[in-house]
Amino acid sequence: MKKKDERKMKIRNKAWKNKEKIFILVQNNGNYTIEAAIIIPLILFVILVFISLSFSLYNRCSLERAAIASALRGSEEIFSDSEIRFDTANRAVDEVLYLNLLSETEINKNIKRNGNRIVVSLDAKEKGNTFTTYSQKKAVNPVFWIRNFRKMNGVVQKNDAGGI
Repeated sequence: MKKKDERKMKIRNKAWKNKEKIFILVQNNGNYTIEAAIIIPLILFVILVFISLSFSLYNRCSLERAAIASALRGSEEIFSDSEIRFDTANRAVDEVLYLNLLSETEINKNIKRNGNRIVVSLDAKEKGNTFTTYSQKKAVNPVFWIRNFRKMNGVVQKNDAGGI
């Protein structure tokens, strides 16, 4: 009988210790609530700031890409009238930016023709921030480039054959 009583006492003591532990956890629970009420909004704020900055960075990269692509496409129209080169560059800006900007952005396009150069400048206003991108390309005659490439290729082949 003594052994059974001793076992019951041990079980009661363990249960009492567990109740003390549970009581201590419940007692400290208010501190964790206050800390979580401060920390969780801060973490969410930091995450939202990073998301907003990534949207702005993506929009800026899209504007850079649009300026470079439109200047390049406008410069490819070497044999066309300057008005056609202007229209080609203008369409290229619209094509690249169509459905690529992630937020409301007001864009001012400035496309100029300076002789054989196309100069594209894009100004964008987004949530109080202003981005300006600039790109210029020289119109190049493709026949001229192919001839120069063949000349340089011949020079390289002669140098390789001569052992230099």
